Amino acid sequence: MNKLFSLKLLKQQGILLTLIGSALILVLAVAYEKITGLLPCPLCWLQRGIFVGFFLLSLVAFLLKRITLMRWLLIAAFTLVTATGIGIALRHLYIKLNPLSVGCGLDVETLLDFFPVQEALTQMLVGSSDCAQAANLFGLPLPVWSLAGYLLLGGLAVYSLIKPTKSSA
Repeated sequence: MNKLFSLKLLKQQGILLTLIGSALILVLAVAYEKITGLLPCPLCWLQRGIFVGFFLLSLVAFLLKRITLMRWLLIAAFTLVTATGIGIALRHLYIKLNPLSVGCGLDVETLLDFFPVQEALTQMLVGSSDCAQAANLFGLPLPVWSLAGYLLLGGLAVYSLIKPTKSSA
């Protein structure tokens, strides 16, 4: 009975938890940056952007999830954002494991100042030697934490939107 109650609660409050979780992750990322003094690499910026996407989608879902068509569009959007985040985190892990696979590259600010957005994003996805920094939290590389966050938040959001319970529909 308790397990059934907790699953029902997750389904009803999944979007709110996704909203709070993504905001908390963004705050923790900035706090980690300030505490350690490590500046985010291009792939770190993209990963933060994915969490901003989760936050914004959660806001929209929180307000409009009762509309059936909107629910299905939100499921598609959450799935796309989750898959994109997973791809970026895996690319980041690849660079951490193979640091010689990338060159020095430019910092994010320079890329955005001197290149069109599409080209800057492409260069950010390639990564740079900064992406191979030893940035760990509790012994795990930060991209592993991002990957876990994408899977958890994306899964929770989709789970709560697929078939809402009677009290949340």
